[in-house]
Amino acid sequence: MNAKEFQIPDNPNVFFSWLKKMSERVWENIELKRGVFGFQNQKETKWLEGLSEEEIAEYEIELGFVFPEIYKFYLRNMNGTDKPAINTYGDSETVVYAADYYSFPRDLEAVKDRIKWIYDEFLVDEEEVKREKIPHIIPIVSHRFLIADNCAENPVLSMYGRDVIIYAPNLQKFLIADIFENSSMVETDSNYEIKIWLDGDL
Repeated sequence: MNAKEFQIPDNPNVFFSWLKKMSERVWENIELKRGVFGFQNQKETKWLEGLSEEEIAEYEIELGFVFPEIYKFYLRNMNGTDKPAINTYGDSETVVYAADYYSFPRDLEAVKDRIKWIYDEFLVDEEEVKREKIPHIIPIVSHRFLIADNCAENPVLSMYGRDVIIYAPNLQKFLIADIFENSSMVETDSNYEIKIWLDGDL
């Protein structure tokens, strides 16, 4: 199913409500693709219920920074998925499960570990990130991170250690590509200035 088949809402709150409904429709009868190496959604995967304002505030406290409004819209509507993603390693006997879209508080430690992994690779810590106004990063799923602040926009980056690229210009386009189009990357012609994560300099 391709997202271009639908009229995609512009209003963020309406968009995420639409996304929740349409993605669950896609996942309701989805079958695992044969011969694929990498994690896939399981059949009948559903989104968990969104967070309250109090829960979002608690999540911000746990991570130590204020979330961008677009991520708050996301969290109000959905809070991760109920089933883990599955990797069959090309239909081998090895099957591995891992968190799909991250959920709070269920995946809090995994989210913190993901952030620490990137910090360690770039030889920075939270104190330095705050002092130097390096953009905070929020893991969304796997090694895809939303830029939270200190940037004119909130693009999604693919961050695997020090291997970093722009993955999508915003959270909405990332989710559409990831869920409906199975796209490896969303084309963007924007020239982002993202301190350290893209230029490697303080």
